Amino acid sequence: MTAHGRILVTVLALIIGIAPGASALTVTTYFVGGVPPATQEGGGELAKIVEAAARIWESAYSDVGTITLYYGWASLGQAGNHSLIEQGGSPNREAAGLILFDNSGKVSFYLDPTPESNEEYKRLTEENQDLGAGLVNVARIFSSPVGSAADRVDLLSVAIHEIGHALGLCNGNDTFVEESRDGSLRISDDLPFAGSVVALATNAWGFTSHFDAIEIPYGAVMQGINAGERRIPSALDILADAQISGLGIRNLNPLQVLPVPEAEAAEIEIMDVDKTEVATTESATTEIFSGVLTLSRGF
Repeated sequence: MTAHGRILVTVLALIIGIAPGASALTVTTYFVGGVPPATQEGGGELAKIVEAAARIWESAYSDVGTITLYYGWASLGQAGNHSLIEQGGSPNREAAGLILFDNSGKVSFYLDPTPESNEEYKRLTEENQDLGAGLVNVARIFSSPVGSAADRVDLLSVAIHEIGHALGLCNGNDTFVEESRDGSLRISDDLPFAGSVVALATNAWGFTSHFDAIEIPYGAVMQGINAGERRIPSALDILADAQISGLGIRNLNPLQVLPVPEAEAAEIEIMDVDKTEVATTESATTEIFSGVLTLSRGF
């Protein structure tokens, strides 16, 4: 049995006995194995990075619910991928998934020891684009990295990207398949920027679960990740997953959220904020699309 297969068996065993129930949208994460690549730099911990990515997405949505994500290291030859394990409910949502990060050495990762802050990146660029319903934020990119972050793929960005697949933009998600038949997603009337049309990228198998880098060129999380940058969810990333999974919007401009000590966690509620602080893959190959490194097909 391959390492990937052993991880999947472990995941399926862990699913049994996990009880649903949460007071808000919760992304629960479990490490299932693997060793980090020798090419990593930064000294950060995978668990803390994945948790930081999950908190960013949690802060964007208002719904009650839980998604369980298992994660680990495996030899992929590409930065990361996501596999849908279980879906269901009304509205249909992913209930459990698996995210793996590459430890083959092909990708040189930066593991941030402080993933709740962005001090390694000296520039923040935010881009807006009219997709049919007025200007909507389509990119939040930190660049000009220094130190160990320079010229490396930011693992926090990869984790954010893969969790974005789990929250809706996934070729294994039944609702995504239905709503993307014409190669785009249309934001519905119950969401902000209703009528916006989100073009999807294509490859040899058809439409993918990534944004089209030609039609939406500025750098959304769900377009892909480049080395030497950090991407956090744009309003468009948040809206696209909300459209697929029937999620209510809490905040289109989420902050990175500091971890809460366990003793205080029961007493503190994360409040809405208005300002930012400054896949089983069908193809085993990494796609280069208009200069953007595309991370799996988001299955």
